[in-house]
Amino acid sequence: MAARSGAAGRSAAPTLIGVDIGTAFIKAALVAPESGVLHVARRPTETHAVRGGGAYHKPGELLGAVDSAIAECVAAAAHLRLARPSGIGIASMAEAGVPVDRRNLPVGEILAWHDPRPERQAAWLERQIGAPALFARTGLRPAPKYSLAKLLWIREHRAADFTRLRRWAGVAELAGLTLTGKLATNASLACRTLTFDVSARAWDAELLALASLEPENMPEVLPLGQAVGGLTESAATRLGLQVGTPVAIAGHDHLADALGAGVTKLGDALDSMGSAEATLLVTAEPALGEEVRRGGFSTGCHAVDGLAYVSGGLQSSGALVEWFIDTFLSETPDSEDRYARFIELLSRAAPGPVEPIVRPYLRGRTAPHRDLSASLEFEGLRETHRLPDLAAAVVDGAAYHVRWMLDELARITATPLDRVKLTGGGARNRRWVVAKAALGPGRLEIVRTEEAAALGAALVAGVAAGAYASVTEALADASPFDRATAPASIRERYDNAYLDRWLPAVTARLRQGGLA
Repeated sequence: MAARSGAAGRSAAPTLIGVDIGTAFIKAALVAPESGVLHVARRPTETHAVRGGGAYHKPGELLGAVDSAIAECVAAAAHLRLARPSGIGIASMAEAGVPVDRRNLPVGEILAWHDPRPERQAAWLERQIGAPALFARTGLRPAPKYSLAKLLWIREHRAADFTRLRRWAGVAELAGLTLTGKLATNASLACRTLTFDVSARAWDAELLALASLEPENMPEVLPLGQAVGGLTESAATRLGLQVGTPVAIAGHDHLADALGAGVTKLGDALDSMGSAEATLLVTAEPALGEEVRRGGFSTGCHAVDGLAYVSGGLQSSGALVEWFIDTFLSETPDSEDRYARFIELLSRAAPGPVEPIVRPYLRGRTAPHRDLSASLEFEGLRETHRLPDLAAAVVDGAAYHVRWMLDELARITATPLDRVKLTGGGARNRRWVVAKAALGPGRLEIVRTEEAAALGAALVAGVAAGAYASVTEALADASPFDRATAPASIRERYDNAYLDRWLPAVTARLRQGGLA
């Protein structure tokens, strides 16, 4: 994005707000077309644990944090003497959801996407329909996190709440409903419910009937860039915006991340780094083949109409670093940033790759070759190794796994990966980035903004508000990026370590477990 010059140019610029409701934080970004992200408001996403397992969000807390973050961006626009924001786009984590009653009010708690309680319901779905048949329709394998399993659990364990259900709302849809009084979604969120036919891009009546529901009970699926509606009078008053300001649903946060990063063309790949790490490859159609399912990958609808994706995930990427810090750096004084201490350890490690190898499965492995029993393992440790070596081994192990996921995505879709765009907090970790650049595949491009999902949501808001004439024009304002490179000698060493040591060690475990 080219920055505007001069105070007059800045003061004339329209502004937009993009909201990213994530697992850890709720973020709202103030964005000006051609100028990018000008201000970011952050609020923690409050999550409550249930004794014996389970997690939920309180609707009032979550929606209050969304309002607060948006209002801060409105105030920031006024402080910068910019135009009042003319549109709001909302992206969110998928799968979390809540029943909505006939008054458009949430009923009960928002079940968190990672709530394990619907495990028995997910197993019942697999017996009832069969995992291959479910995947052929939805691009997903049955799991407790998906909305259909949650709906079955609510019907069984929260019968009073279920009887009041008129519609089902995910988190982004609930925020949009609260702001506009209307319920709608984007296909990239709908396809994470296990009730959406990804080929037809429509709600699956047969699957919904398993939970005594009909397509009319689900949000309307709108084209990208079409507003759900305008701000109600009460919402406009709360936020300091004009009544009728358009609100649009930008989609699943990983796909909004793809919008903000410019991963919107066939063959584009995204590596989104957070507590978990997701890799995503843009395709023309959902990849519903049995090999994709057996490999542990999922497929679905891109936020951009007419595109699809195949994705895989590492549940313990940033979470593995957090585990390392909690385990080995817990004595670091409170006044000292423990993550900075971790970075300092990496700076003292030998140039990569290091000798110990790590299988980074703190929370099991989802893809390739799904194995929830896979565990975190260090191999090749010697008494001469010190904390810097272990810290570097953790980073290298996560990088090796992502290389494996990307190689498998390229293989099963017959798509050569010429470039991969990198987003998220881990992109600021130089050692990690060098390892990724050395491993490939293709060239690595680091997206400059740290808030690609919020930026993507703001671009969608701009289409709804008329700041952009089309989705194509809006996507031209995606974040710029920087090329990440590694010397040829380091690339060779990492490639040899991956092919000769790490991958054989992992695949040996697959053979032992009968998964290869």
